[in-house]
Amino acid sequence: MNSESEKIEHLRRDNDRLRTALKINQLIAGELKLGPLLKQIMEITQSLMQAESCSLFLYDEQSGELVFHACSGEKEDQLREICRLPRGSGIAGWVAENLQTQRLADVYTDPRFNAEFDRETGFTTRNMICSPLIAHGKLIGVSQVINRTGGDFSDDDEQLMESLVQMVAVAIDNARTHERVVQQQLLQHDLELAKSIQESFLPGEPPEVDGYQVAFHMSTAFEVGGDFYDAAQLPDGRMAYLIGDISGKGVSAAMIMSTVLSDIRMELTHGGTAAEILNRLNITLCNKAKNGMFVSLILMLLDPETGVIEIANAGHLPPVHILSQRIWQHNEASGPPAGIILDASYDVDRLTLEPGEMVLLYTDGITEARNEHHIMLGEGRLLAWLNECPDTAESCMSFLIERIRAYTEGAAQSDDITLLILGRSR
Repeated sequence: MNSESEKIEHLRRDNDRLRTALKINQLIAGELKLGPLLKQIMEITQSLMQAESCSLFLYDEQSGELVFHACSGEKEDQLREICRLPRGSGIAGWVAENLQTQRLADVYTDPRFNAEFDRETGFTTRNMICSPLIAHGKLIGVSQVINRTGGDFSDDDEQLMESLVQMVAVAIDNARTHERVVQQQLLQHDLELAKSIQESFLPGEPPEVDGYQVAFHMSTAFEVGGDFYDAAQLPDGRMAYLIGDISGKGVSAAMIMSTVLSDIRMELTHGGTAAEILNRLNITLCNKAKNGMFVSLILMLLDPETGVIEIANAGHLPPVHILSQRIWQHNEASGPPAGIILDASYDVDRLTLEPGEMVLLYTDGITEARNEHHIMLGEGRLLAWLNECPDTAESCMSFLIERIRAYTEGAAQSDDITLLILGRSR
């Protein structure tokens, strides 16, 4: 009779455990947010294992520590204060290091046991099962049940614990994968939004000027930067050509770029020399600047009748004058990037564009572009290519883009690549 009762009790216990395991499996299938999910699983596991407490530590690969994540039982607040355990320290640390379940009938007889928590809280740890959470061969964390009511943990308890932590490991791995996918989708959305903002403010076809050609090109990196360019006619008939780079990346840089372009276009309507326009723009941006925002910018004002170009440079790479026989790189920036120093002053440089000559403006995304061996393209290589360029703006642009793409093939770029070429045909 006693034997029959024991069999019935054993079957009942197995049935309860199976139901609970199925319940945990259903929770895992229906919830991808780790916090609420793991708290519920700890509570269910505590009840199923008939333990006083159940806790979970997740492994932090960067620090090599076990970080407290969830707990059931009355000592949750004290466990949160512990927060982190070095891998290899205590029973949980040993399990994390060796990836083996440990069942202890009397923890105080084991030299690995750290009694500090008991001393600080007044809690008495008698026995425990501590198991590693492993997914795809990698440590995810450690879970432990403490103090079985009415006795010690059995072989069956240990097997059940190992089955449960395997399900929990899968749940955590799935949730993390889901989180990475969501994060990638958000990044992609931000990238597309930034590109949309950027493109909506950039000019379409540049204004036609008899005897001149202009070509633009921009290719955006994975993280959209703040590159921009523009071409506009001033009230007095001069043509303005400019290129610039906003500090920062992503949607915020694209939004700032749209504001800066609007400010530039407004200043152009007021006329003046290239330096005067930059001086006014700098004051405007300094009054608006937030969180260290600034813009490097180069502005060219062309007199189509004479071919004379005024150049003012705010912390940008110098323009390159492509003559028929040689390359001439004009002076470095005459002032700091706009938006930093309120009383900054900018000077004017001048060049005369003769028939058959061109001027190149570009951003540092070109010279800092890297190949698959992480070697930067550099200024020297760019200038060497310019010596081989065809003699029209469009053909020169196509030539340069082809060379840049060939150099960077197979390598992700961290910055936008932007060029503007102005050429004179007669």
